[in-house]
Amino acid sequence: MAFFISMSVGLTGFTSEAIAPDLDPVDIKSVYLQTFDTSLPSGMAEQILEQYGKLWEAGGAKPGSEETIVGQMLAGNGTSPAQILAMRQLLFLWYAGAWPTVQYDNSPSHGQTFSDVISADSYTHGLVWRVMQSHPMGSSNYTYGYWSTTPPPLQAYLENPA
Repeated sequence: MAFFISMSVGLTGFTSEAIAPDLDPVDIKSVYLQTFDTSLPSGMAEQILEQYGKLWEAGGAKPGSEETIVGQMLAGNGTSPAQILAMRQLLFLWYAGAWPTVQYDNSPSHGQTFSDVISADSYTHGLVWRVMQSHPMGSSNYTYGYWSTTPPPLQAYLENPA
């Protein structure tokens, strides 16, 4: 789980406190790790996390180096094209709360991407809502009339809102 969170920090740009807070009654990180593991060919998620862990330890395991390590992996530093696609799918999962499936064909667009929302919690906890300084329809922690006041700065949305 530690390497999964660290790699997710590098993929999303959010802090570990924002995506895996200490007080976490929804535990979306566990749902996402399970989805990542079960949606990929057998053993691929483990291979990706092992490779991330090796690069993390080789770099001195320094907080703040998550994006650099993920960048190396996405650039193909020992990462197969299938693993790079899997990391991109994980990034989509964190932001949209859905797992994307790419279906390739001979059309001008070379295929389509379909996504399956994992759960209501995954949808409402997608990082896209924080980036948009918004909330999903039908789910808000704000009181009625909140829109009549100036919104807080973007940083307030990017950290753990609890």
